[in-house]
Amino acid sequence: METDTPPVPHAHENAHLDQQVPAPIRQLAHWLTVIGCATLALMMIHICADVMLKYVLSKPLSGTLEIVSGYYMIITIFAPLAMVELRREAIVVDAFFGYFNKRVQYVCIILSFLVALTVFSAFAYQTTLDAMHAFKIGERAMGTAEIPIWPARIIMPVSFALAAIVTLFQLIAHLQGRNPEMADHPGDNLTPGAL
Repeated sequence: METDTPPVPHAHENAHLDQQVPAPIRQLAHWLTVIGCATLALMMIHICADVMLKYVLSKPLSGTLEIVSGYYMIITIFAPLAMVELRREAIVVDAFFGYFNKRVQYVCIILSFLVALTVFSAFAYQTTLDAMHAFKIGERAMGTAEIPIWPARIIMPVSFALAAIVTLFQLIAHLQGRNPEMADHPGDNLTPGAL
């Protein structure tokens, strides 16, 4: 027996949402994502070179672990954060969303933006304090080599702040009814006036 379950919007259908955010912010998110991708490629090359030198010449690259954990991983993970939020491609659990009426769907969307904005803003604030402290003490990673890692701390507050800004613009777009995301879906035109 078939059930008539209403469709819900998915991330791959929301690429046009980035038009709700000003161009300079979109461009910055784009370039941070490029930096994240380039860092990932560089990390792979670095690790492969370290392994080859270790097993072929018995001379591994000094400080590989510290550079990978202190730079590559941080940049790869956090740099694309704003782009993920811009394109709404984060993991979404929408098991019941499609069954809600328009009013409940609208409230859920607004609440999700408010929670995301709060979390991103809090992380931006705390990581800014952490980055300033790391800069002040000249934070270093101790291992096979002494590697200064304080410069990598800058990427986190920048990424969280940019993600918060993106979320704010998307929230404003929803509140003003400029929300193409819900087109052709049961929650179409989820604006206060449509409830």
